[in-house]
Amino acid sequence: MNTIMTVCALFLAAGVSLVFAAEPAPKDLRLFYQSNCARCHGADGSARDAQGKSMKGQDFTEARWRADSSDASMVKVILKGKFFGLAMPGFRSQLTIEESQRFVTEIIRQAVKGKAIEPEPKAPEAVQP
Repeated sequence: MNTIMTVCALFLAAGVSLVFAAEPAPKDLRLFYQSNCARCHGADGSARDAQGKSMKGQDFTEARWRADSSDASMVKVILKGKFFGLAMPGFRSQLTIEESQRFVTEIIRQAVKGKAIEPEPKAPEAVQP
């Protein structure tokens, strides 16, 4: 009987650790952009609306800027901010290095003038029988 209880305890402990070891769902970086970046960089990343111009936000759709900017330098600015956080706040407390890299490749490098950066539509949840 002790062997059965020990085996059950081990399975339970393993199951509990698997639940806690699961990775969190990936952050919706497009929603993060809308909440934290669109005010200065514009809905499409071009920084050409009135507020973007007044705040001198970087135009992510500008081909020359993209060519001259490395991913590493963009990640650094996203995490640390610009000019001690006065020109742009840093997002180190909200994004990991990996999320910042994804942000550069999936949001900034993919920005298209005139096409708003919007959250991914949620997939409909499966109906349980």
